Amino acid sequence: MRSPAPSAASSEGAASAAMAGALKKTTGLVGLAVAENPHERLRILYTKILGVLQNIPKDAAYRKYTEQIVNERFDLVKKETDVQKLQDKLNSGQIEEVIVQAENELSLARKMIQWKPWEPLVEEPPSDQWRWPI
Repeated sequence: MRSPAPSAASSEGAASAAMAGALKKTTGLVGLAVAENPHERLRILYTKILGVLQNIPKDAAYRKYTEQIVNERFDLVKKETDVQKLQDKLNSGQIEEVIVQAENELSLARKMIQWKPWEPLVEEPPSDQWRWPI
C-alpha cells in the first residue's frame, strides 16, 4: 500500500527545515548551538528589553541609548527575513551571538532597575577619588 501524498504545507516546512540544516549545522563556537528560530527569539527578547526600559526614567542615559540600539535592531529583525542578510546588517557576529547579547542586555536592564544609577549619590565621593597615583 502506498501512503497518501504529503500536503504542500508539510513538504514546504520539511524543505525549509532541510535547507536550514544544509546552510548551517554549527556555529563553530563551543557551547553555542545553532538557533532554530532566531527571528522569533530576537523579537521576544527585544520586546522584553523595551518593556523593562519603560521602568527607567526617560532622561536616563542608559534608557535613551539602549532604546535607540534595540529599536534599530528590532526594525532590522522585522524587515529582513533572511538570516544571513540580517546577520550581515546587524554586524555583531553570528545571529546566535546577537541572541546572547540580547539575553545579556535584558539581564542588565533588569539589574539597572534595582541599582538605579540615575539617582544622586548617597554621599559625595572623596575629592581625590580619581587621582592616580596617590
